[in-house]
Amino acid sequence: MPDRSEPSALLSQSSASKLLPFLGSETFESLGQSSKISWWLGDSHSFLTIETSEASPLPTSLLLPTTPQRLVRTSPHTWLVDDSLTSVSRFLRTPYVAQSTLVARASRSLEQTLLKKIGSGSGLTPEGDDEVAGFLLAARALGITHTLDASLWSARQTTSFSKALLNAALYGFALSSVVDAVHEIARGSIDPQTRAAVLAVGHSSGAALLRGIEMAAHCVRRAA
Repeated sequence: MPDRSEPSALLSQSSASKLLPFLGSETFESLGQSSKISWWLGDSHSFLTIETSEASPLPTSLLLPTTPQRLVRTSPHTWLVDDSLTSVSRFLRTPYVAQSTLVARASRSLEQTLLKKIGSGSGLTPEGDDEVAGFLLAARALGITHTLDASLWSARQTTSFSKALLNAALYGFALSSVVDAVHEIARGSIDPQTRAAVLAVGHSSGAALLRGIEMAAHCVRRAA
């Protein structure tokens, strides 16, 4: 079956996202009763999602009756799920921002400003989190090194959905319009049509994402 593109379904439906390259094996002692578990397959820029509920399955997910205890990747398309061989022929692909060569470093004061934003604001994704997500995405495209990682927002008060989106942004995944904006700012400026598309995201999320992207661009300009 062909690969399928779904810009945001994985992140909006996952109750647990392990957005790290799947390179070998994974055990599940700490996942509890999560109904969706997702991995980024770094070598193919795609995702594998395991589900244990038929309530809202992704078209590319692997549906299992219970959460597995152990998963081992034996080839690009083959896994051992609790020692049973499983072949997967269709993966979820999503817009992606690759990591560029590092050219600048975020200042300590900027990092502290971003940390204070985590969890601030209202909504499913607080406005402050959207700003941080915009920065994380643009930092990859612009080559900015920083010390922000998932442990920082995991320890702070914000929504589970927002934490998943921050994890995704850290590894370069977002809606296609946001990824387009990040790629364009790396080339110099954001096209007005792309900017309008980002501003249409959520009630205030789009504007906050753009503010975060501009923070990253300003960081590079100061380093030049």
